[in-house]
Amino acid sequence: MNLLNFIRGIYRFEIIGISPERFINIANRRWLNVFNLHCQGKRIFGCIAASEFYTLSDAAQKAGVQLVITNSIGLPFLIKNYRRRIGFILGFAMFCFTLWYLSLFVWFVETVNLPEQYAAEANEAVYDAGIRTGMLSSSIDGTLLEFELEEKLGQFDLIKVSQLGCNAQVYFSTSGTIESTVEQGEPCDVVASSGGEIVSIIAKKGTPLVKPGDVVYPGDILISGLFEGPEGPISMVHSYGEVTAITEHTFSTAIDYRQTVKEPTGRIVTVNRIIAFGMEIPLFSSVPKGNYSRTYEEFPLELFGFNLPITLRREYLHELCYVEHDVSREECLRQADEILEREVQKIDAIEVISTDSKVNETNGGIRVTRYVTFLEDITQKRKILFNKTE
Repeated sequence: MNLLNFIRGIYRFEIIGISPERFINIANRRWLNVFNLHCQGKRIFGCIAASEFYTLSDAAQKAGVQLVITNSIGLPFLIKNYRRRIGFILGFAMFCFTLWYLSLFVWFVETVNLPEQYAAEANEAVYDAGIRTGMLSSSIDGTLLEFELEEKLGQFDLIKVSQLGCNAQVYFSTSGTIESTVEQGEPCDVVASSGGEIVSIIAKKGTPLVKPGDVVYPGDILISGLFEGPEGPISMVHSYGEVTAITEHTFSTAIDYRQTVKEPTGRIVTVNRIIAFGMEIPLFSSVPKGNYSRTYEEFPLELFGFNLPITLRREYLHELCYVEHDVSREECLRQADEILEREVQKIDAIEVISTDSKVNETNGGIRVTRYVTFLEDITQKRKILFNKTE
């Protein structure tokens, strides 16, 4: 029995009489949906939707047979059997309401493409931003949360927050790309995103205006989407292709010898919370004021193997204090190298050709400048400017 028949309800009946064939023919002519006709010995049985049974009785009377209901199956009869059992009806209604209510919350938070070295800091920032188990799905504002996370986690170029059903996903990227403002198929030129010496050019559509060995500057047209005939422009296309060039980039950062850092005092405060339906309830303790780093453990509550929307969270708050101390030159160089390496990784280059660094002493610290030569694709699409002049 399919779902539709279960919802409508069906009668299983027996045909008693000397002319069951005449009855079946009359039912077919009246477009009555009699199904599952079968014989058990000399007895003939069939099924029909409950709403059509009384119409079928008229056909049986005309054919001179009798229909005897042997069974009734489906939701209408199930409800009828339980109509006096108020407790069952209320329990079923509460079950349906609970399922609907729980579907309003987020129960799974997933972080995608998150490097292990940033996991602790990023997970804490995600939790502080409110993306956590038990939060209301309707409270997720992707754009606002992305801006807040990018402010806290400067090491990532791109952070995307998405939510589908009871799942929330946070995507991290250390090499974010800027989406083109040129629509697919819209007439455009391919221009240089940065200056450099052309190594190769493949114009898949459009007219190439440069060749290997040419030096270009940011904004120069590499592949034109404008075809010109003897009497002027005749057509415009959505140009695209691949142009590689040798480019040079300069990165610089300053590090002071005297630095203020947060150091743990050794004092640890344990806070237990119950997280249920987006609410946090501290247990037997309050959150202290001050500067703390936080680690935590979560223990989802289960019932018969199913996760309940209630989580016990145990947080360990490590008290921090600000301390000023002197840093060695080697430590400053190490810190500068980490910062500059992250900046270099942001360049979506095909290959790093050469690297050179220069260290200068400043008033109270050092400045490290790194000169890097890349082989990179410098193509960037730009709408054709109709009023431009050469």
